Amino acid sequence: MKCPFCRENLTDVFNTRSTRFDTQIWRRRKCLNCQKSFTTYESVDLGFLKVIKKNGKKQPYSRAKLYNGIYGSFMAIPTKGNSVDGLIDTIEAKILDKKKLEVSSKEIAEITLATLKNFNTTAFVRYLAYQTDLISGAQLKRELKKY
Repeated sequence: MKCPFCRENLTDVFNTRSTRFDTQIWRRRKCLNCQKSFTTYESVDLGFLKVIKKNGKKQPYSRAKLYNGIYGSFMAIPTKGNSVDGLIDTIEAKILDKKKLEVSSKEIAEITLATLKNFNTTAFVRYLAYQTDLISGAQLKRELKKY
C-alpha cells in the first residue's frame, strides 16, 4: 500500500476493524517514511462473479448496475445515498453466502427484494414493480402475495 502523502511503499497497520455489516475491513495505516497516518477500506472484489441474464448470456457482476436499480426505487426518500450503499453491501454479502461463481439475475432480484422488504416498504414496492414490469394493480397484488 503506497502512502498517499509521499508515495512510499512501506506502511504499518496499527488499527483494524470490521465495518459495513462485516463486508469491509477498515484499517489505519502509518507511513514508515513520512510518519503520516491514513485510512484504507478493504472489500471483496466480485469481479470473479458471473451473472446469467434472462436471455442466457453471461456477464461480469456490476455493483454499479445493482446500485442504479436500487437507487431508482429510493426516489423521494431522504438519506437514500447511505441507505443504498448499506443495502448493496448486505445484498453482496448474501450473494457471496451462496458460494457460487455464477448467479442468475433473477436470484439477485430475489435477494434484493427480500432485503428491501425488511428495510423500506416503499422502495420494496417500487423495485418489485420495476423488476416484474407490472401493468396493473391486480398484477402488483399477485406479486406482493409471493413475498
